[in-house]
Amino acid sequence: MVKKENLIFCYDVVLHRKIKREGYSYLTAAISLSDRKFWLYPRCSEIDNIMKEHTQASN
Repeated sequence: MVKKENLIFCYDVVLHRKIKREGYSYLTAAISLSDRKFWLYPRCSEIDNIMKEHTQASN
C-alpha cells in the first residue's frame, strides 16, 4: 500500500516545472477541494533535493 509520506503533493508551478525538467514524471495531476491544481510525485531523494534547492533559491 502507498502511504501519504511516500508522496509529494506539489502545488508550486515553478517547482513542478523544475522537477519535470529534471526528467521526473508525476503520478497524476488534480484539482484540490480548495480549487488549486497540484501534481503528485513519488517521494525520492532526488526530488527531495530539487525541492530543497528550490526553497533555498526562493528565500
